[in-house]
Amino acid sequence: MRSLVFDQKTKNLIRSRINFVAKQLGLQKEEILKHFNHLNKDKLEISEPNHLERFIDHTNLHSHATSKDIKKLCNEAIDYNFYSVCVNSSRVPEAVNNLRGTDVKIASVVGFHLGATSTSTKVNETEFAINSGATEIDMVINVGKLKDLDYKYVLNDIKSIVDCGASTKVILETALLDEIEIIDASILSVLADAHFVKTSTGFSTGGAKSEDIRLMKLVVGEEREVKASGGIRNFNSASEMIQNGATRIGASKGVQIVDQERNPQLRKPKIVIEKPQEKKKKETKQEKKDDPNTKDILYMIGLGATGGFIAGHLLTKLKK
Repeated sequence: MRSLVFDQKTKNLIRSRINFVAKQLGLQKEEILKHFNHLNKDKLEISEPNHLERFIDHTNLHSHATSKDIKKLCNEAIDYNFYSVCVNSSRVPEAVNNLRGTDVKIASVVGFHLGATSTSTKVNETEFAINSGATEIDMVINVGKLKDLDYKYVLNDIKSIVDCGASTKVILETALLDEIEIIDASILSVLADAHFVKTSTGFSTGGAKSEDIRLMKLVVGEEREVKASGGIRNFNSASEMIQNGATRIGASKGVQIVDQERNPQLRKPKIVIEKPQEKKKKETKQEKKDDPNTKDILYMIGLGATGGFIAGHLLTKLKK
């Protein structure tokens, strides 16, 4: 169990955004506030798995991932006892076959990675993934609709996926949002009864940041979870996300993260010793100009040019 301190400034900001969201949805703020009783607390208590590997959704969402890649992903998840694998919906049937008889769960992304497809398209994809064996859905919100303040659309978009029945993680794509938009999207996720809010697809302009994780956790409270994803490649980064409230880590580098936990020596950064010839390549034009040998050459060239000019001038005079 871990605690996350709840400062008054953040509480007040969340309350003010609840008022705004209520107006956008045509609801009374009291109807929304009843979902946010944790705002009356000074700190949040966060339950978490005992082992780092149980935080990890081992992930491969590349469009060029092959059946061989998915099999490798699944084998690593079995070997390391990861919580789940996260794959594109078309790869769910393969993941099911590869993981049959194990405790590793299967998550499928939906509306990936832009989130701009219609709600009905997302629902169809979700139903396919669930019917194929996925038990968790990582859906991408419609960021453009959020920025339009079309909160009724965003709420319905999320709720339509939640209503399909699987544990739902709502990907906010935090790199494209400011602090206010992150809060509002998290509020809408709670109202839609989503199980998680999640930072990123890993395919946008940025990934997970610890300050965003903390903010999202303070908004959604103790009853819902936060998944950190995007750019988490080592143990230190994963630990930072967990310290700030993440209870799930989405990463393609799950093996490396756990190996670094088990062997701290692997966490040390590599020291790169630059070779002499590499240094020479990086010399600036100014450094070359300041070199004594270069200065001598330039001086001689200057003398030659001056001498040539004088000789030419005298020859012209004699011809006249």
